[in-house]
Amino acid sequence: MANPIIEYFSEFRILRTASKDFWLINAIQFFDGLAYFSMMNVLVLFLTKNCGFTDFDSGKWIGIYTLLITAFVFGVGAVCDTIGLKRSFFIGMTLTCLARLSFGIAPMFLKEAPLQYAIIAMMIAMSFGVAFMGPVMTTALRRFTSKENRSTGFNIYYLIMNVGAIFANMVMTDLLRNVFGDINGNLAIMIFGFFMSLCSLGCLAFINEHNYCDPSEKIEAKSGKRPLAIFLEVWKERAFQKLVLFLVLTIGVRLVFTHQFLVMPKYYTRVLQSDFALGFANGINPLIIVIGLIALIPIINRYDTFKLIVLGMAVSAFSLVFLAMPIGWALAIPGIHNLDQAYTFVIFAQITVFAVGELIFSPRFTEYISIVAPKDKVASYMSLSALPTFISKPLNGFLSGVLVATFSYEGIRAKIDAGAVSYRQSPEFMWLVYLGLAVLSPVAVILMKNTLKQQHPATVHPTWTQPDVCQPDGNPLNPDRPDEPGVTEVKS
Repeated sequence: MANPIIEYFSEFRILRTASKDFWLINAIQFFDGLAYFSMMNVLVLFLTKNCGFTDFDSGKWIGIYTLLITAFVFGVGAVCDTIGLKRSFFIGMTLTCLARLSFGIAPMFLKEAPLQYAIIAMMIAMSFGVAFMGPVMTTALRRFTSKENRSTGFNIYYLIMNVGAIFANMVMTDLLRNVFGDINGNLAIMIFGFFMSLCSLGCLAFINEHNYCDPSEKIEAKSGKRPLAIFLEVWKERAFQKLVLFLVLTIGVRLVFTHQFLVMPKYYTRVLQSDFALGFANGINPLIIVIGLIALIPIINRYDTFKLIVLGMAVSAFSLVFLAMPIGWALAIPGIHNLDQAYTFVIFAQITVFAVGELIFSPRFTEYISIVAPKDKVASYMSLSALPTFISKPLNGFLSGVLVATFSYEGIRAKIDAGAVSYRQSPEFMWLVYLGLAVLSPVAVILMKNTLKQQHPATVHPTWTQPDVCQPDGNPLNPDRPDEPGVTEVKS
């Protein structure tokens, strides 16, 4: 019995080789995640209740916001490859920091149209800042991990991100809304995000962007290429074109990931009660992911990345079955006696199943893209690979505004209680529409399995042998003694 247990936990020892900069990147992700998840929990409610946007307009502007993020990401990846990690991080963090502060204080001084114009302007500024963060974060993770510890490094990165999500959801969101109320609580959450952005900027000061953990990936010269030249070069590469085909097929299921901040807040508060514990509900997802990652990292790493992505997509899509089924079916389950219990059951069943799918899907999805990218164009590949998001997020933004206003509007619960809502008029029909879109992704990928497997490079996880140990300059500590102890792990 002892040997399997020792073997299981030995997989985590590889993180002893991770450099200081790897842990600083994870600290930045943790603080930025606290700000991001707490804000996204209430953003659609903030736009409606604090800023006076309608259901349709709040969905529309969040859709435009996410559209702009992806539009900017297309270009900033090449910029990041040109100006370096720290400058890119600084630009992104500064813009998000100022935008979050503006969100927190603007509603105190402005009203109606001036307020809405100010918020829209800040959303545009924040979209540019957020666009810098994604590809730079992934590029930094690849730079500060070796081939031996990269897979575990991405899992740990995803784990820490979800630890931040748990704290942001279960503690900060509900705490601030309970203390300050659902209106002022939204403002407090935005100001909290501002202070978390300041913490991220503090961590940035200590990062050494030249610390390549794998010296073979160090690019000595940029060949004088400008961002536009890199951008055009990547688009012409057949490897990237093949990658895009795979990513486009994931659009349907990636819609499910945007439901959590576009659709769920209003759905929860309208089929149940206005003071529904949004933070607790949204915190279950990252809690399951954290527990699952700790338990499954050594197991998941042994399976083919492509198969895990397909399985994760299928499970994520299936989770919507609970929300799409007629609510009367839930009332027939033993122990469920009223509509409140029925809606609570289907909501938490969907959250749980979706979390399992995300646990399998998301870490492998990000790692897969970083692996197939050429070492001198990681940021460019990561940014341009956002093409499916460019389509899915704004699509869901506009679609959610229409569907929420039609099937989950204010006052829908009273009509459901009175029996005046048919299935075709109910929130469950809205979820049936989303279910149909989500199922398209795993079905399409399975049907094109042979083509996709031929088109994409194989991603084989390395055998867990003795890893390279890095000094601060990124060179192996002692190439003649690979078993010599490495740098001390720096905790975030």
